[in-house]
Amino acid sequence: MRQELINLQLDSLFRIAESARGIPLLGIGWMALPWAVLSVYWIWRCGAGEDPRTERKALGIQFVIGLVALVAVSLLTRGGAPGPVIPVFGYGFLVFLGCVAAGMLAVRHARRAEIPEQLVWDLAIWLFFAGVVGARGWYVVQYRQRLFAGKTGLLEQLRACVDITSGGLVLYGGVVLSLLALVVFARRHRHECPPLKLLDLIMPSFFLALAFGRIGCLMNGCCWGDACELPWAIQFPHDSVPFNSLAARGFIHPDAPATFGVHPSQIYSSFNGLILCLVTSSILRHSLRPGQALAVALVAYPLTRFLLEILRADEMTQFGTGLTISQCFSLVVLCVGIGFSIWLFRQPAPPSAPS
Repeated sequence: MRQELINLQLDSLFRIAESARGIPLLGIGWMALPWAVLSVYWIWRCGAGEDPRTERKALGIQFVIGLVALVAVSLLTRGGAPGPVIPVFGYGFLVFLGCVAAGMLAVRHARRAEIPEQLVWDLAIWLFFAGVVGARGWYVVQYRQRLFAGKTGLLEQLRACVDITSGGLVLYGGVVLSLLALVVFARRHRHECPPLKLLDLIMPSFFLALAFGRIGCLMNGCCWGDACELPWAIQFPHDSVPFNSLAARGFIHPDAPATFGVHPSQIYSSFNGLILCLVTSSILRHSLRPGQALAVALVAYPLTRFLLEILRADEMTQFGTGLTISQCFSLVVLCVGIGFSIWLFRQPAPPSAPS
């Protein structure tokens, strides 16, 4: 695991060093390189695309963000005075990469389906904020006792609720709120794209983002697996999230150097996301019945998630059922998926669809 990827030093431009904890320390000036590459990409897209409005909008937003960042760095460093060090967390970075990759995949599918690209990027913003708020909200409710332990003041509790820099998101919470946002968005833009067609378009991107996010979970140390003696078992170091949790439950000694071998459940989940991304992408390309990719996703994912939960050890059972809260919710989603599938395939086939 690696919770912090790098540290950005605001009082240096192109410094390359190493912190006392062995984390790479880079000057803030190095961030200009990906910013410049992305600018060149958007400029190229403006010239190559038939309708460059989306690219121009993205380029303008990027330049505004760069200007704000430049002003902020100047104020923090006061023209050269020692400035703070900003950590870049692996979890957040992988979630960011997952969102970017998901958006690009959705745009690719949108071009094939003749759906406006701007509609996809607008929907991506809706889903990003709904997903983060929903996932964090579920986490706060589910782990409120641990999250608010020792925090008596209202300000401390509010800060704990919004501090997601190193993790603290529950996928199903984000799924619920994102689905609600998706339904609202699809109804508002049904004149531009049929709602079921838009829902199908998002499914492969959701699973691709999930694949990235689960690797972020591995880097953060959350969503760890149960005890494992297989050759690919992994161990988490002393004072990591899994170590502290297992030590508190009495499974390992507090002075042990690392945990015992556990299933790399994060890698299992990431691989599951990639497989479902490929499956739903194939259905999206070849199916002439809108809603089929959504139906497969609503049935396949809760089944695989239910099974993967058996190999995880980060959640306790709930409601006296012997099942985790994610397994209980998986059963609910599975019932919804089966009901939706039955309804979908009872609908008349589109005129162009094969019998």
